Amino acid sequence: MTYEKLLRFSEKEALKYDKEIEAVKLLLMELSGLDPHEFFLNLKSDVDDQFYDFFLSNLYKYLKEDVPVQHLIGYSYFYGYKFNVSNDVLIPRSETEQLVEEVLYLYDNYFEGKDVKVLDLGTGSGCIGVTLSLEEKHMDVTISDISLEALEVAKSNIKKLGSNAEYLHSDLFDNITGTFDIIVSNPPYIPNEEALENIVKKEPNVALFGGVLGTDFYKKILENIKPFLKKKALIAFEHGYLQKEDIKKFVEMYLPDAIILQKKDLQQKDRFTFIGLGGVLS
Repeated sequence: MTYEKLLRFSEKEALKYDKEIEAVKLLLMELSGLDPHEFFLNLKSDVDDQFYDFFLSNLYKYLKEDVPVQHLIGYSYFYGYKFNVSNDVLIPRSETEQLVEEVLYLYDNYFEGKDVKVLDLGTGSGCIGVTLSLEEKHMDVTISDISLEALEVAKSNIKKLGSNAEYLHSDLFDNITGTFDIIVSNPPYIPNEEALENIVKKEPNVALFGGVLGTDFYKKILENIKPFLKKKALIAFEHGYLQKEDIKKFVEMYLPDAIILQKKDLQQKDRFTFIGLGGVLS
């Protein structure tokens, strides 16, 4: 069987199981070990029996057992980088890429190219903090997480991608010292009772659920954040699209002098809150 026939077969199976065709295409391409250009040049090439069995085994783990493709291949692409992932970390989302992009834009306007200290709170795979450290050399980045297993994944990404980010094991601010110019966080924000797709349930609960309304971590962060901020500072959150007003109330309660800027994601859902102290956000 050729790669092309195996691709067509897997796409038909995806439709049968009501799964994403792009996901099975990604699975085949990544497991082949070929880069995208080589893969499409070799569509007419035969696959050997060993690869055929290996691919089908993984295909049906995705189709029947709802194992995410990223867990099967062991990595996920984020902001052009290949990040290691496992079932101990949340798979990076495209919305979080937009958070990184917004932070980089605000940095340019808010800090004008100066050296800054950055804290990525609840880093998971490290995708936010590590990417910031790679994209902006003026950022001295620290990443932290409560999960030792997640931190091992993040550490592997620091090494793999050549980042100079430092890492800390910490439950929010418990082991954090010093002050920061930028604190960014994408904490768990799914309400405890919200129904999830089976494939999402394969991801770690500690990275998903944020209390009854999904806003517990934002409240905890904001009520404890002030001692860790420099006089001029930026806070950046990703959050659920129904949580905009609750987070705004927390900011007004704990940081009454702050400027609040809230933005939508590419699907026009309220997804980001940026908080400025000692400067003007735009």
